Amino acid sequence: MLKKQKNTSLLSLFKDHPDKKEIIYLAKKDKDLKNLFLKFPDFPQFKRSKGFEGLVRLITEQQLSVASAKAIFLRIKKLIPRFSPEEFLKISTAKLQKTGLSGPKINYCRILANEIISGNLSFRSLHKLNDEKLKKRLCEIKGIGEWTAECYLLAALGRKDVWPVKDLGLQAALKEIKNLDSRPNEQEMSELASSWIPYRSIVANVLWASHD
Repeated sequence: MLKKQKNTSLLSLFKDHPDKKEIIYLAKKDKDLKNLFLKFPDFPQFKRSKGFEGLVRLITEQQLSVASAKAIFLRIKKLIPRFSPEEFLKISTAKLQKTGLSGPKINYCRILANEIISGNLSFRSLHKLNDEKLKKRLCEIKGIGEWTAECYLLAALGRKDVWPVKDLGLQAALKEIKNLDSRPNEQEMSELASSWIPYRSIVANVLWASHD
């Protein structure tokens, strides 16, 4: 009887959610996820812009707290109201450093800008690739690693089955909901999430919400 009530509650909570079917599927697969969905029914979706601006923001966010990265990016946006590779390259190193963006990250963003301007990176072509090929292409650009490429897939393109195993926040959240002794390593992250395929992006979003 209690189980039926919980199912009804879950259906009611997510009746108008665009990912309702996927959430119900995941809840049936994993009772810990089900409890998490019940606890955080309004969990936000991790969203970033497509294209240059989205990737610059993700580069900014590398190895920083959410609050620090947001503050830095807002200062960058004030410098470049019409955000584009061409406009970014016009800003001096000194001005960019004053926003809090580190020297290496300034270099990475400039490399990215030049890749786009030269035509070596076309977002129209990039976005047509499947997850693995798109991730591989982005990782060819200096300063973009697996985490950044995966978060672009998840947050900018809305791909359904992205699972950033290197993300420390996800590792910490998974440790908590699964009552693990320590944060799972990358292999353990993949193993623990195997039953959530093909909707691991949704799990990532609710786990991030639980860890904030």
